[in-house]
Amino acid sequence: MPADDPEQRWRPSRAGILNVYQYQDEVLEFAGGRLLLRGVNGSGKSTAMNMLLPFLLEADVRKIDAAGEQRGVLRSWMLSDHDDTQRTGYLWIEFERCAREGGDTEYRTVGCGIRANRSTDRVATWWFSTDRRVRIDLRLTEADIPFSIDVLRSELGTRGQVFTSTAEYRAEIARRFFGGVDPGSYFRLLHQVRNPRVGDRIDTDLPRTLREALPPVPEDAVHDAAQPLEDLEDHRRNVTDLARTAEALDGAVETYTDYARRVLAAVVDDTAGTVDAARTAARRLERDRGGVEKATAAQASAATVVADLTDDHATATAERAGLAALPEYTAHADLVRRRDEVARADAHTATLDGHRTRARDRVTAAASAVAAARGQLDSDLAGVADGLRAVAAAARAASAPSIAATLPDPPTPATEPRPDEAGETTVDVPQDPEDDLTADLAGPLTAVGDALRSHRTTVRHVAERASGARRATETVDAADVA
Repeated sequence: MPADDPEQRWRPSRAGILNVYQYQDEVLEFAGGRLLLRGVNGSGKSTAMNMLLPFLLEADVRKIDAAGEQRGVLRSWMLSDHDDTQRTGYLWIEFERCAREGGDTEYRTVGCGIRANRSTDRVATWWFSTDRRVRIDLRLTEADIPFSIDVLRSELGTRGQVFTSTAEYRAEIARRFFGGVDPGSYFRLLHQVRNPRVGDRIDTDLPRTLREALPPVPEDAVHDAAQPLEDLEDHRRNVTDLARTAEALDGAVETYTDYARRVLAAVVDDTAGTVDAARTAARRLERDRGGVEKATAAQASAATVVADLTDDHATATAERAGLAALPEYTAHADLVRRRDEVARADAHTATLDGHRTRARDRVTAAASAVAAARGQLDSDLAGVADGLRAVAAAARAASAPSIAATLPDPPTPATEPRPDEAGETTVDVPQDPEDDLTADLAGPLTAVGDALRSHRTTVRHVAERASGARRATETVDAADVA
């Protein structure tokens, strides 16, 4: 919005008179920055205007009336037709303008506080400026009593200023409403126009006043306006050069336009590919997001299951610890240990039973062999005895008939084998003690001795087999004892 746009200019929107003259608390509403006061003569229209403009902008008590001829106007307004010894009042006016870039409407309220006392001719004034609005978010009275300057300063806080110097207040007005320019010429024009005798010399004074009201033309502006006239030829040459430059630039622009068009087409193709890739990635992302949600749900479910299993494990561990502490658990452990010992003993017993059965079979076989050997030995001994008897009979037959010879009974061979000095098992057969008495029988007995040696060999073999059977029997008996 341009700077000279009317919407950007400050316009009066409201004004107020509080406890001044014959006004108790009056608010005047402006329409589009304009105010129309209508009434009979003497109703106070001019007085109300003198109270507001340009007084509240110029802050000059000497020019408060239109003619600029009255003195003591403020004291008269405050104390005339009133019996109060001291009286305080306020005059204020509110301006508004539209903020830039569609913002909220800005407001600025300026005004004057007045306090008059009958005991002195002096009237105290103070001025204020704020962005708050009277009767909306700003109060000037408390229980219908106007604020003093200190109370007003406290009420405004950081959102306003209170001035006791008219110079500072005029600087604030110039900065807020006139862009920092001194509005003195404007106020002089305003006073000239408002003067009741403006028509007396309107043909001579008014034009001069209007010219004086205009701001002076800066020297830089005059110089800037004269310089183009002095350098007109230079401007013409510059225009010609600029025309050539413009023509060259048009050619360059045309060439660059084709280049830019091709580059733009390539960029569009790349962008289309990128958009397709982005869409594919978005679909993949959505799919992955669904997978992540499912995995998260599965993880949460698994975590729940793990938590339940952990609780179950803790419960089972506690129950197991409780069971292990019971005497029945200890007794059961002893029973299990004893059952294992019994199982090992049963296995060892079964092994020993197998050994004993095999040993018994061997003993039985050895006993059968011994019995057979004994029978053979008995048969051999019987044969030896018969041979001895035959020898004895032959000896008796060979002796003289008158010699009586008595032979002893054949000895019974011992069946108990014994080891000899060489470590072999033999069976001793006792000799006949009367053999030395029968020397005459030596020859016949030689044959008998050979027969006996043969039988001894047989008996030794039988004794060895009997000794092996006995050792086997002793081994079996020792195993039974163990």
